[in-house]
Amino acid sequence: MASQLVDEKGRFLNHAELVYRPGERKLVSRVFEALGCVAVETGGRYLVIQIDPGQGDFLNNVLYASEVSAEQWSFETLLQKQIGSSGELAAAYSAYEALRTAQPQRTTHFGIRMASAAELEQTLERIAALKDPELDGRLQLSGVFRPGDPGALSDALIQAFVRTDVCASGLISLGQYIELQAQLPTASSPARD
Repeated sequence: MASQLVDEKGRFLNHAELVYRPGERKLVSRVFEALGCVAVETGGRYLVIQIDPGQGDFLNNVLYASEVSAEQWSFETLLQKQIGSSGELAAAYSAYEALRTAQPQRTTHFGIRMASAAELEQTLERIAALKDPELDGRLQLSGVFRPGDPGALSDALIQAFVRTDVCASGLISLGQYIELQAQLPTASSPARD
């Protein structure tokens, strides 16, 4: 079995907490399986998503997902109603969504580092070939930035952004961007602004 992060020294980001709409737990599993992760059903409140399927550690390098609270869902339902109406909030949301669509790297997201560029490309192919009617339009590739591309952060990275509204670490109504990243072993340039 692979070494567990609990055995490692130093500081690591150990998890992020996600919430999903009522009744959509199985969709969360399918989203992350498409990204190459493993969703582990615990039978309890939390679905555990292992970023590295071979790791075997349920406490580190994971995402936890649970059904949104009634209070948050009530707030989000009202927020979506207001965003959908005309007015200042709708206009502001439209401008924000345009930015997120054009430049997902400039908005809130979390990243998953892939083991290699080949694994990243295989994951992108799997997402593009996904034939799941329940995920149609709810899991989509938002942008890929390779070294030298406009908007690329560094010559040392390939970044691919995926958007989903199935779950989020925040407001589900706004969706979640997830960066899939491959760090290139031969490149050593620092990140650019």
